[in-house]
Amino acid sequence: MKINRICKIGLGAVIVLAAFPALVAAQVAITLTLPSAKALLYEDVIATVVVRNNSGQMLALDSTHETARFWLDVEREGGRIIPRRDDTPLVSDVKIMAGEARTFGFNVSRLYAIRNHGLYKIRAGVEMNGAQYISPETTLEIDDGFELQRLTAGVPGDTYIIRTYILSYFQRDSVENIYLRIEDADKTVYGLFNLGRVVRVRPPEIKVDEVGNVHVLFQAMGMTFVHTAFTPFGVQLFAKTYTGTRGNATLVQQPNGQITVPDGVEIAPPAAITAEDQAAMKKAKKKVGTGGMVGQFLNPSPDK
Repeated sequence: MKINRICKIGLGAVIVLAAFPALVAAQVAITLTLPSAKALLYEDVIATVVVRNNSGQMLALDSTHETARFWLDVEREGGRIIPRRDDTPLVSDVKIMAGEARTFGFNVSRLYAIRNHGLYKIRAGVEMNGAQYISPETTLEIDDGFELQRLTAGVPGDTYIIRTYILSYFQRDSVENIYLRIEDADKTVYGLFNLGRVVRVRPPEIKVDEVGNVHVLFQAMGMTFVHTAFTPFGVQLFAKTYTGTRGNATLVQQPNGQITVPDGVEIAPPAAITAEDQAAMKKAKKKVGTGGMVGQFLNPSPDK
């Protein structure tokens, strides 16, 4: 009788202990997601972290020395921890009420010194009262892409400033995009820019104008061409879309050094629909209903 009671007590204790880790883990629930499992080297990658406070009391979240310390780790395949580029706190003086969930966004490629292609593992966590609450591990594959063209040029007005402009091709999630990377002689990257979806029928063109701005022309969807320009410091000046004469368009440097697309017809961007326009359309629909000829015009059937 005593033996059975002891066994029952022991079994109950085991059940409680087995349930305890789950109880502890539920105090703070953390998830981490990425926009894609693949990215180009130097491309912005925003990690979205959601912290849910299930502790029943206010959670004072910080990245340094507060009650609950927040951390974000990036690890190279093989176990090497990637260092931060600076010591600025990721989260500072954030209070999450009981039952509340808070969302944070972190640009992983700018915060951490990711300088090579390969696989990286990313986790976020909260350390509170000696316990660790950690998100499931997320894997990110960094790719070099395929280099299409590169152009090295000086910056007018300063003989010591040199820029290299690199056009790269990268396919992700069945979508083919063209990228521009701007770097100097010391490999300092001034930006990596996704110029958009590319059709690899005609090779892209790249030229530098009279004031040092770089111009890129590439073929896009629907037999169109995109002409975009950036300063040597990575500021986009414009992006224009053209239809080409006889299906073709080219970058031409004029005698004054400016870059134009003389054989292209610019397509005006669609006019933005304002909130007032949307309200007027809704009001018109309510007034005329959805039947009859006017109603069919406002609500065309899916097969038309």
